[in-house]
Amino acid sequence: MASVGTTTIRVRRSTHERLQKEAELAGKSVTQVLEEATEMLEEQRLLADLVRLYEQHGHEIREEMKDWLDMPSDGLPDDDWSDLPAGGDEKP
Repeated sequence: MASVGTTTIRVRRSTHERLQKEAELAGKSVTQVLEEATEMLEEQRLLADLVRLYEQHGHEIREEMKDWLDMPSDGLPDDDWSDLPAGGDEKP
């Protein structure tokens, strides 16, 4: 197995105990719990950024959506491919 670069981090004893407890409950290592927590923080930041952008530009987005919904549907391609055989990847 290839060696993975690691480093040591310092946390309060109470934080270490909490991490250890979470790791035990999840059947994972403390390192795995920390990696997953980091991923969750990144996702949380992304979602917060999206919310902030929607708050800033939501009106513009809703207005553009109205324009799309008001377009006539005659002549637009049918995107219902339910008549494809099972496992078919190709559009008719």
